[in-house]
Amino acid sequence: MRTLRIIPMVLAVLLMAGCAAKRDHDHGAAGDHDHGKGAAAAGHLHGTALTGTVTYRQRVALMPDAIVKVWLQDISRPGLPVPEILDEQEIRRPGQVPVAFSLHYDPATIDPTHTYTLLARIYEGDRTRFTNAKPFPVLTNGACADQCEVVVDMMQ
Repeated sequence: MRTLRIIPMVLAVLLMAGCAAKRDHDHGAAGDHDHGKGAAAAGHLHGTALTGTVTYRQRVALMPDAIVKVWLQDISRPGLPVPEILDEQEIRRPGQVPVAFSLHYDPATIDPTHTYTLLARIYEGDRTRFTNAKPFPVLTNGACADQCEVVVDMMQ
């Protein structure tokens, strides 16, 4: 009789473990991914994804504790001290390049007269090791709209 009570508990634990493994697979277990707040959270639920990779040309390995950050930004408003961030993603322990990213935005908020860019940086410890020196245009004016390859340059 005691065995009959244990079987449902074991099945429940196995079911929860299976769901957790599926969630980890769906969110990419190669590195820890974290999206920003605000517009990013809303876009993640109801928007469109801008995907791509961050890579570099140098033949060096990333440290295990590296962090890759990618921002989708609107650089069209000259009066702002910093660009408007539409979404951002932080990837901890990304492994080696290329590192995949996925940024979310609401297509209804994209103004075809604006200029949108990606900014990508790779951090190791407290220093920026790689960044894209030139803006990487996306979404408007015939620029990349998906599967973008952002090549970052080594900082000196």
